[in-house]
Amino acid sequence: MHTILGLLGSTGATFFMSQYCKHGLFDPVHVANSTLAGGVAVGASARLIMTPGGSLLVGIIAGAVSVLGYSYVTPYLESKFNLYDTCGVGNLHGWPSVFGGLASIVFVHSNSDAEFLIHGGSGTQGLHQFMGVAGTLVASIVSGWVTGNVMKSYAVEDSEEYDDGIWWEGEYFEAEEHKQV
Repeated sequence: MHTILGLLGSTGATFFMSQYCKHGLFDPVHVANSTLAGGVAVGASARLIMTPGGSLLVGIIAGAVSVLGYSYVTPYLESKFNLYDTCGVGNLHGWPSVFGGLASIVFVHSNSDAEFLIHGGSGTQGLHQFMGVAGTLVASIVSGWVTGNVMKSYAVEDSEEYDDGIWWEGEYFEAEEHKQV
């Protein structure tokens, strides 16, 4: 039930935020990805007593965070740091899961007597939840940096063989030499 309500919340938030960020139009990238963000965010707390309202709220916030990531964070990272998230992993899995992990601290506090909580009590278990989120962020940033540098070391010079604009049509591929008059 929690996952379904989280998905419901993120779907509603996605459509609202997408048209808000795109001046009345829907972005298909938002619709295809951000609608799933509620399921990602609820995953950290799914076994806890979240209440239907809690699940729905987590989904709404996760969907909004995901759309805002696609609309503002991705372009910022591309323009300022030359970082490209070509598959939108950060916006579908990254930001919503960080939010979901932090929200799990609240749900652990409200469900601190659950027998499956290894460290029991809201304070200790909540701290472990936070350390899990922080550790995951550190591991993902470091491993992403290492992987990016390894891939850069094997980079090939730009050539037409790697120009998708020759075979596909779309705004991402519209280089001047490929535009048809």
